[in-house]
Amino acid sequence: MKNISKDSKLIKKIKINENECLRFSFSGVLTRKQAVEICDEWTEMFNHEKAVKYHIIFNATHLDNYEPLARIAFQNTINNLRSQIVKIWVVTDSKLISAGAAIMGIFTSFSIKSVSSEDQITP
Repeated sequence: MKNISKDSKLIKKIKINENECLRFSFSGVLTRKQAVEICDEWTEMFNHEKAVKYHIIFNATHLDNYEPLARIAFQNTINNLRSQIVKIWVVTDSKLISAGAAIMGIFTSFSIKSVSSEDQITP
């Protein structure tokens, strides 16, 4: 596993069943400013690895809430990086966050699958 972010917990490359995955781990309240910084880092990483396609995992098990503009930053980034994304998973027990993932799916044309634990991810 290679850490991408300066915050070693935030973005990690992992493999699940030999599939390349990029896991984002969130906690607390995700602000628009934080989302933009994360999305900029994600875009920079993908610009250096144009041939690689990833399953994206948004682990929100410790996320309490997010600002609406944070979700929009991720929607825009997903649309910009769509050619390098295989599938998107959201890990959460929160109905609010699952609903936000569903909205993000509508605006990105991705089927975003919500699960309650990473063990349920089957790329």
